[in-house]
Amino acid sequence: MSVQDMRLVEYPPTMERWLAGKTVVEITENHRSGDLVYRVGEDYILKVSDNIERLQRERAVNDFLTGKMAVSETVLFAVEGERAFYLKTMLKGETLAEEEYLREPQKLVQLLARAMRMIHSVDVKDCPIKSPDSEGDCFIHGDFCLPNILAKDGEISGFIDVEAGGVGDPWMDYAWCIWSLEHNLHTDRYTGLLLEALGIEFDREKFEYYTKDGGQ
Repeated sequence: MSVQDMRLVEYPPTMERWLAGKTVVEITENHRSGDLVYRVGEDYILKVSDNIERLQRERAVNDFLTGKMAVSETVLFAVEGERAFYLKTMLKGETLAEEEYLREPQKLVQLLARAMRMIHSVDVKDCPIKSPDSEGDCFIHGDFCLPNILAKDGEISGFIDVEAGGVGDPWMDYAWCIWSLEHNLHTDRYTGLLLEALGIEFDREKFEYYTKDGGQ
């Protein structure tokens, strides 16, 4: 991480009071979207993106999930020129891709299963958001990978990067969860344990379909 001079990024004047006097640090780990992502003090995350639609989707999913489960809450959203600026609250915890979780795979699997149940138990009756990449009748994260799940004190503390979320096929989450576990542990040794914890049988066709474009 490196401290950034926010004057290098022209941000809307409406952001001024939220950024003034705060240490702004660029986050470079665990995101490949091409967005600029900053930690603002100890309370906020600021995303800056040329992909306005993607940030609008993330805001919509966060807004829908707020009060239902732990996600970042919208503070301010603005579009300036061809860029979107999304300021949101920062969740507490470490990602499940951190070494402290990877060195205890059996506990990690249980945390993943717990997180999956939390996501998939969201009531979709009044949900206006459909997953852009799958069809189904279950609320899904859409990018259920270890870096997008946070934990604190041994419990799930939140979900980030939810822009692919919405009503869709739960196997999209299962597929990326399996892929991410194997990718981060560098082994498929614990895949059977994960399937058992999730209460599902392996579906190779769906796994290959959802992960065909490679890691996210």
